[in-house]
This record gives sequence, structure tokens and C-alpha cells, in this order.
Amino acid sequence: MTSVENHELDVFISGELVDLSIPTSDFAENSNWYSWFNNRDITKFLEQGIYPNNNVNQLEFFNNISSDRLVLIITDKEERNIGVISLSFINHSKKSCDIALVVSDEGDKRLKPYISLEAMALMTTHAFDMLAIERVNAGQHIALAGWQNRLELLGYQLEGLHTNRFKKGLEVSDSMSIAVCKEDYDAVCKKRHGNLWDSCTEMKRRIKNFPRQTYLKMLKDIYNNERKKYYDNVFDL
Repeated sequence: MTSVENHELDVFISGELVDLSIPTSDFAENSNWYSWFNNRDITKFLEQGIYPNNNVNQLEFFNNISSDRLVLIITDKEERNIGVISLSFINHSKKSCDIALVVSDEGDKRLKPYISLEAMALMTTHAFDMLAIERVNAGQHIALAGWQNRLELLGYQLEGLHTNRFKKGLEVSDSMSIAVCKEDYDAVCKKRHGNLWDSCTEMKRRIKNFPRQTYLKMLKDIYNNERKKYYDNVFDL
């Protein structure tokens, strides 16, 4: 199988640390894109990974990308293809969509948290500025607290916790849902001279100064205490 690094793709959105590039059928069939979904470390908190993936399945996925979905490959500045990001369920009447990404274990490990964050910033910006979306939805495993906090720097707000919603094999865990709305996106961009991602240096500074008492921790405390007490009382009526 040809190495993923040898496939040069056309850049669609250019960033500081990464570019978002346009996948092709040749890339889907002849790269190791498919293998990202066979790596248990990568898919640990994803629904994928139960059944093996191969290049035939990946090509079929590529050939069946619908008009309500935008899929781009995350490429670092060394021209290594290191992940995939997508907007799905793009609904122009409701002006909403979902966003998701998968980052491989290739590339510079030290930059991985910032690469993922910038990819989300670039794709979120595209959703609002180019697709005229007004709400972008996302969600993740409850264990991804650090990732959740970093996404808040892009305007994403925690909207709810979901008990036992994540099910994979024998694992049953909670998950969380988040979203960023147009007014919050605009407000954050205004503070950064018009850009959601102003620089990696500034993002590192913000992460370093993040509040110790996160909203996720506060909401989990509510769920585990006040919420439980409330519904215990209701169910006893």
C-alpha cells in the first residue's frame, strides 16, 4: 500500500499549522486513509472500529459522499495527510450542520492538540462564512474533557450531558453535546480581529490560562447531585 504521505492533494482551506485538502478517489483507494479507522487508539472514543475497514470500503465511502456533506483531509505543513474533518447533515433551510474530525497518530505529536484545534477553527469558519450556517453541532465522549475545553475557545458551548449514550462493545459511557451559534462565533472573531484562529501562540496562551473550574465540571456536579436529588423526589411523588 502506498504511504499516505506520498499523496499530494489540492489545498482547499489554508491555515497556519494545517491545510484542509480535497480528497480524491485515488487517495481513497491507494492511501492508508482507511487504516486510521482500524487503529484502536484513534477510534477509542469513536463509534468506528468495531468492524475492520479497508481501501475498498474507503473508496465506496468517498464515492457516496452526499451533497449535504463536506469532507476534507487535514494536511500538515510537511504535506503529510494526518486526519479527516467533515461537515455533515448540512441543512440550508435550518441553517445548521454537524462537525467531526479524526486525527491519525502521524505527524508532530507536540503539535497534535493545536493541529486538531486549528482544523476545527478552519472548518467552523467555512461553515459560517461560506455556507451561511448559523449553528454548528458536535459531540464527544465524556472522557474528552481537555478537548471539550479547547473547543470552547472557538465559541463551542456545552449544551448537555447524555447518560449511557456512548455504547461500543462492552463499554457504556456518558457523552456530551456542544454547539456554536453564529452570534457567539461573531463575538469571538471580533475579539480576535476578525479571525476565529488568530495564531498558535495566542491559542497556547488561552489554553494555559483556562479557568480551573470548567463548565463541564460544574455541569457534571449538577448532574450527579442536584439533578439526581430532583428526579428522585419527582419519581417518589
